[in-house]
Amino acid sequence: MIWGFAGPWYGEFLRDDDGKLPKTDFERLERQLKFLVRYGLKCTGVSLDTLVKLTDSERERVTQFLADHDLFFVLHVGYNYVNADSDTVKFETERILNLLSRYAPLVHSQLVVTTAHAGHRFDRKIPLERKLERLIFVLTPLAQGCRELGLSFGIENHCDFYISDLVAVCQAVPHLGILLDTGNTYVIGEKPLPAFKEAAPYVVGTHFKDHFVRPRPDLFPLCLEVDGAPLGEGDVPLRECYKILKQCSPDPDRLVMLIEMVAPKGMNPLNCWKKSLEFVRELEVM
Repeated sequence: MIWGFAGPWYGEFLRDDDGKLPKTDFERLERQLKFLVRYGLKCTGVSLDTLVKLTDSERERVTQFLADHDLFFVLHVGYNYVNADSDTVKFETERILNLLSRYAPLVHSQLVVTTAHAGHRFDRKIPLERKLERLIFVLTPLAQGCRELGLSFGIENHCDFYISDLVAVCQAVPHLGILLDTGNTYVIGEKPLPAFKEAAPYVVGTHFKDHFVRPRPDLFPLCLEVDGAPLGEGDVPLRECYKILKQCSPDPDRLVMLIEMVAPKGMNPLNCWKKSLEFVRELEVM
């Protein structure tokens, strides 16, 4: 497994020696990469469009830093898949694949991720079956193009669809995998372990995070409160998830494990981070 960090990028993680926060995308990327090196991690995510917008000199400095420290970027892509007309689908597919062919080798990327960009399964704006059919249509050429470029391609469960919905899309789209967000299962009302087991054969990467959860029957509308937690201390069964992925994911050695850590209210993010990283290091020797 390849460990990285997805965020959130708290100010405590990005301040320079004078306590100043980054002012540009370039400064932010540089400090994110230095954070990875400091903690022995290998990757983080960046929007493909952010990478494109850097100046040539900025991009050269970033790519040199990646090469010097054996790091890589996970590239984020996407557009309004469900509502795009056929001309937009053709244009965006070609644009994304052309940019990936140019920039993915520069940043040593091995994984491209997207979200559904389709509302959520309960919004009723478009029937669920129609949304999934549309995702299958637009993601098929992107997945094939990524395959031809030697890149894995995954769709995240982004608090929007059940894992079973995304598995159905993966079964219909050759070379499409899942970026499994371990905490987002709670947000949409899934039981985590069954979802992890169903996703595992398709998982190409994770947002590996934990949450404290508590039902609130005293509120209306009714809700399940989902708060941040140090990894290993919340209610997400991360140890079991780790075991499932090691046993059942298609390529555990290349599995990109992006730690996503949300500090609970009142807890210093650096303290939360130290606890979370200690938990991950314990997993690695299981």
